[in-house]
Amino acid sequence: MLDFWLNVKERLDDNDISQKELAAAINESYNTLQSWITKDRLLNAEQAVNIARILKTSVEYLVTKQDHSFKKDNSKTIALLEQAIESLR
Repeated sequence: MLDFWLNVKERLDDNDISQKELAAAINESYNTLQSWITKDRLLNAEQAVNIARILKTSVEYLVTKQDHSFKKDNSKTIALLEQAIESLR
């Protein structure tokens, strides 16, 4: 399994959030989330940002498990990433 999904599962436990709750929070079905996990699917940037936001961490941490000393307010970074994603559409 990709480290990303192992790290997601760890953060789910840390935040006492179920996979069903995560799926609902990112507007995906539970089956879709399960498929991503079991197939080790790499997500696009928007999906990864949404998951990181729900789990109160950074995408960098979910990918590398490094630099867990993130700022609690990542709103400026998230806004910039969302703008970049939107400009790619």
